Amino acid sequence: MKPCLSSPPTPTVQRPVIDPTQNRPRCVLLAGSARGGTSWALKVLDSHPAVQGCHEPFYQLNNDEKLGQLCDRIKAGRGNPDDTEILTRSLMNACIETHKPPFFHKNFLKTPAWMRTAAWMGAKACKPMSPAFKYLASGNLNEQHCIVIKNRPFPLLDRILKTIHADTLVLLRHPCGVVSSWLRGLRMGVMLETSADAAKVWSRYSDYLEPLGFSETEIKSMSPAGILAINWLIDAALFSQYENSTAMKTRIIVYCDLVRNPIQEWSRVFEWLHLPFDSSVETFLNQSSKPDFDLRRLMGRKYSYFSVQRGEKSPLESWRKDLTPDEIREVMSIVTPHFPVEQYWPDSLS
Repeated sequence: MKPCLSSPPTPTVQRPVIDPTQNRPRCVLLAGSARGGTSWALKVLDSHPAVQGCHEPFYQLNNDEKLGQLCDRIKAGRGNPDDTEILTRSLMNACIETHKPPFFHKNFLKTPAWMRTAAWMGAKACKPMSPAFKYLASGNLNEQHCIVIKNRPFPLLDRILKTIHADTLVLLRHPCGVVSSWLRGLRMGVMLETSADAAKVWSRYSDYLEPLGFSETEIKSMSPAGILAINWLIDAALFSQYENSTAMKTRIIVYCDLVRNPIQEWSRVFEWLHLPFDSSVETFLNQSSKPDFDLRRLMGRKYSYFSVQRGEKSPLESWRKDLTPDEIREVMSIVTPHFPVEQYWPDSLS
């Protein structure tokens, strides 16, 4: 009797490693302090045909219960691949709060900019028209495109960025420039008063401030300018987390440099994004530096305050006129022991 032949071993199937970013647009966080020039910078980037600019989506997600829960899950370290897909898709979908005029030609959309502008204005006037704007302004982005997300940093945002495989552009504006603009917004009533509330700032950021040597008593003794300088310093601490992360690429850009040498400096930014410097970007840079009518002025002074028209020709010098000498000394005394101001603004300490 012949021995039975055993069945040949089943070959091991090598499953291909799936790149989680394959066929997805690159995501980049544009991180900056409030009143740091991020609104203007976002629109410069958004003027490129292959870029979709997204205005503070992580704050808007709280308006959607499921997306809010998704972000909470990610911040708690319990995210999964499905969450990545859902979150990336939500960033690709337009809404009236995260996508704002001016609108530009896009190579991933068939609708002209004027049509999206009209739909946005209609949706702002009548919320039931929002789905029409979403339909006209949402496109199918792929690996040749980039979603730029403007958002002020907040604790655990880095976990969300890691989930969507985002890199970071950090926009730095001189702390006195930020404080000066922020104070003007408080006087106008368009910036939240809690941003200069010492008790609330200490409650929110004490874990960051105590290691830097600040006490609750010291914080409560500061003027509004000093409290806003503390906000700037906290942002800078969060920026350093992104810069030191091995999970993302980070590039620092300085607002003053972008204003002084726009073509040269923005060309470098788009090179970092692996995108050509398009003529539409140069057109917007020229338009945004000249006083012009901003559509958002029709929505009230809050929107005009957040205009993307950059009217300052000398952003380094304007705060010297707007802040008192005592305010300047207080801001610099708070920031300079903890941040290398002279590295980015060498001519501002004199």
